[in-house]
Amino acid sequence: MEYRKAFDTVPHQRLLTKLKGFGLGVGLMKWIGSLLSNRLMRVMVNGQYSSWSVVVSGVPQGSILGPLLFLLFVNDIPDWIITNITMFADDTKIWTQLSCPEDAVKLQQDLDMLSDWSAKWLLKFNPLKCKFMHL
Repeated sequence: MEYRKAFDTVPHQRLLTKLKGFGLGVGLMKWIGSLLSNRLMRVMVNGQYSSWSVVVSGVPQGSILGPLLFLLFVNDIPDWIITNITMFADDTKIWTQLSCPEDAVKLQQDLDMLSDWSAKWLLKFNPLKCKFMHL
């Protein structure tokens, strides 16, 4: 499964909530909060610029800190999963061997839990890029 515009849609306040939960000090929290707030962006198309807009979500791209902040934001997903999970950047894979009906139930529970996590933390999966593979 892949997130929809993952690095662009991380909600700043929820990210700061998670970072606070890691026990980051007040100074570092203020610094990261300052990095995330008051950022502006605009778009250029055919040499014409849009007006400036405030960036209200996402991690700073093109930086070392941006991907780290994203990983810290999603690092609790394995706590929600009972089957196997692998994560890399904005990709999440869950799997299990289906030997009995209970295995299928566990896999479905994990899919439901991922959906719940996504709703709670406002980071949506892209259904067009979510795949199912049966071996």
